[in-house]
Amino acid sequence: MICFFWWMILLGKSSVQLLAQEMAEMETHMDIGVSTIDITPDHPIRLAGYGAREKKPSEGIIHQLNAKALAFGRDDQGPSILITVDLVGIPAIITAKVTKRITEQTGIEASHLVICASHTHGGPEVGNLLNILQYRGDTFSDSLLKLEELVEISRYTERLTDQLVAVALSSLADREPALVFWGQGRMGFAKNRRTEGGPVDQSFPLMKITDPTGNLKAILVNYACHGTTLGGDVNQIHGDWMGEAQLMIESNHPGVVAMVAIGCGADANPYPRGKMEHLRLHAQEVADNVEQLLTSKLHPIIQPPSGKIKWINLPFAHVPSVPELIAQTEDKTVRGYYARLALDRIARGQDIPKTLSYPVQTWTFGNEMAMVNLAGEVVVDYSQRLKKEIGADKLWINAYANDVPCYIASCRVIREGGYEAESSMYYYDKPSPFAEEIEELIINTVHELLPPSF
Repeated sequence: MICFFWWMILLGKSSVQLLAQEMAEMETHMDIGVSTIDITPDHPIRLAGYGAREKKPSEGIIHQLNAKALAFGRDDQGPSILITVDLVGIPAIITAKVTKRITEQTGIEASHLVICASHTHGGPEVGNLLNILQYRGDTFSDSLLKLEELVEISRYTERLTDQLVAVALSSLADREPALVFWGQGRMGFAKNRRTEGGPVDQSFPLMKITDPTGNLKAILVNYACHGTTLGGDVNQIHGDWMGEAQLMIESNHPGVVAMVAIGCGADANPYPRGKMEHLRLHAQEVADNVEQLLTSKLHPIIQPPSGKIKWINLPFAHVPSVPELIAQTEDKTVRGYYARLALDRIARGQDIPKTLSYPVQTWTFGNEMAMVNLAGEVVVDYSQRLKKEIGADKLWINAYANDVPCYIASCRVIREGGYEAESSMYYYDKPSPFAEEIEELIINTVHELLPPSF
């Protein structure tokens, strides 16, 4: 203490003030890197999302598709990377490959990497929903996709892995001191598609990144709504309202990178929908809300995220036996098509899984905000429950994160049945609906991973 006292005297008053100022700035600044890469297919390719879409490759481009990355924190803090992709989903196998390569090159572990899909229904198939592409209604064929279609999908997914690694590493290389803020607004174009007037999450969280002088560098937003403004009659590559919103935000702020993630909107559709004018209408609402939030009082974030991840096993309600599958093949819906695929696997010596390996991830930015990253198409009940139990004022929830294996229905939705709980599972190559207990398993895991301050 005495040595420090004499050191300050030797430095002089002005030097001490400068040192104090620099130390204060270090406490409020966070190293942030931003990067983007074009992931638009360079050839026609089958698009994912709609079973009713014509069974042929894409025909033109409305929006370029992108992957964008935010890197948080210095090397000595243990950096984290958040990637958004303009795709219907991200398969776990791609996330695992990307994570392995990034870990090998940087030491960043899976808990500190998240890939969030926008869930556009105008992006290429990447392996989540091949059953939708193959199933052809009550006259379905047992044949695979055409060889040229399989080749193009395989080439695209292989290239995508390289691109996601590249954009992540580029964001790390771009890191510079920055200021980070967050806040929440509200939007209103999402409507519950299961029940008229049913629950939706209208919250609109925003993260703002500027350089130390306040110049805007990047914006990350989130809304819980499907990317289904344009229907299956549109066979052109597009990013739906999420892609259009990114373009509008970046047009309003040249040089800024805009990123969109999706919340628990598995049972919510945009309204109105079906036309390009509706897509622009929703994107404009997003862009307008961004402008309002940018000029409002936002909460500073001064610590990079501390990440945790845990894989849990979600049980299916019932795994059919071989006799049951044989009988199920008479079903002319996708349920019968799944039974044929399951019997083929069994004949090859493979087992039908009884559970789904499911990642739950949390990022805590000090005590300022908790970000929960959930895999799959998560229904709104999870958001409502977590915000009630943890507090909506400090919670940000990304669904479609790290994997999109299927819909993640709640206990209520499973009991009600319908597309999200049952028939969608066969499109996603799953043997049955989930057991009702999955809601408690997921919610309890989120609580387990979050620190007591939340």
